[in-house]
Amino acid sequence: MHTENLSAPARRWADQGLSVEVLGEHQMFAAVSGEGPALLMIHGFPTSSHDYREIIAQLSPDLRCIAPDMLGYGLSDKPIAFSYSLFQQADAIEQVLSHLGVDCAHVLSHDVGTSVHAELLARQLEGRLSFEILTSSFQNGSLLKGMAQLTPIQKLLEAPANLAEAVVVCENIAPDFVPLLQGLMKRPEALSDEDCIVIKELLLHDDGNRRIPGVYSYVRERYLHQDRWMNALEDTKSPLQFIWAEDDPVAVIEMGNSLAERVPGAQFTRLPGVGHFVPIEAPAEVAEIVRSFISD
Repeated sequence: MHTENLSAPARRWADQGLSVEVLGEHQMFAAVSGEGPALLMIHGFPTSSHDYREIIAQLSPDLRCIAPDMLGYGLSDKPIAFSYSLFQQADAIEQVLSHLGVDCAHVLSHDVGTSVHAELLARQLEGRLSFEILTSSFQNGSLLKGMAQLTPIQKLLEAPANLAEAVVVCENIAPDFVPLLQGLMKRPEALSDEDCIVIKELLLHDDGNRRIPGVYSYVRERYLHQDRWMNALEDTKSPLQFIWAEDDPVAVIEMGNSLAERVPGAQFTRLPGVGHFVPIEAPAEVAEIVRSFISD
């Protein structure tokens, strides 16, 4: 992992983690902080584990917080010849936890991370997960893909006929990237000036903006494997909860309500006045909900 071209704030973030070789040839960054039971945090698209920085600060006194950057994101490798399948992302995360000696963990996920989380639950039900999931906490993510309200850029990325245009947009997205994220937030002021610098740098690191069209190919898997992943949520024997922002314009509250109906044994907490980027906008609320859930 090379960080010499990053700003001081971004390097400070990098210093909180380590790099692990996964899938035989790629390096995956993971922020690791704290002692105690392990809490795996899986981030969303198109950001990184940096989304969890405030939650880590609040929970690391009591938990060993492990927040990987999935391949194609943040400080992890962003290979050109790679499919960016969610199944590969799950494989890589398993390998990170194995490297860290983790045999059981609580899991917190957001956005696309919820699908990776669901795949890990499916593997646990099949008896082939390399660690035990103790509890599951899902934040806003389009597990019911057909209910998502797509942004203009998401619509562009989803249509194969528009791929050439999408590539150009992503190559030139840097000036608009943070404002686009803030446009999905109800609390855009949650991002400090320093946060904005780091978020933009982590996207651009190793041409990450150019990987967005490839990374976003995961969306097809969400349609193809929805039954597998929803069945995993419905059939899991470990405690599960949904933490859902009411004002998310993408993974809308109706989706959260439908998930709660599909998994009636799950705890369901609504967060009013919070938009799509729940870990950034409501870190104190999420940290307290997760802490309480784990301790029950």
